[in-house]
Amino acid sequence: MATKNIIGSFDDLIELATKFVEQQGGKWDHAAWLEFLSEIQKNGYNLSHDMQSYLGSMLESLKKVHGSINSTGRIESVMLGLSESTVNFIKSTKGMWDQSNWDSFLKDLQKKGLELTDETTSYVGGVLEAAKELYSFPLSSKKDK
Repeated sequence: MATKNIIGSFDDLIELATKFVEQQGGKWDHAAWLEFLSEIQKNGYNLSHDMQSYLGSMLESLKKVHGSINSTGRIESVMLGLSESTVNFIKSTKGMWDQSNWDSFLKDLQKKGLELTDETTSYVGGVLEAAKELYSFPLSSKKDK
């Protein structure tokens, strides 16, 4: 079923973006960005200009969260927890949420070790907004065909 493949694609894209930010230590140059896009294409995704823009927004949002994590020894687990929670949240809410959903999402992140300052909470909001754009974008990949 195509929908399942598209949802799987969404999961994969969020995971690839999170791993990229983590592996780059939250800092990268244009060459690294192009390499990331190449990896996405190697995974079978067709990258339109809009898709590149959405991925760029996702990376920038994740970079801000990454930079706000104080304990470097826990960055990997916190970033992976954020990625997993984001995917689950966007899928369960279908990209539409209210204050109650948002509060539950933040509590889940705190349980996974993310210290939520006002600044970090704002950054997490940016991650969700970027993820929502990716979720609502008609993803296509060679895997879907």
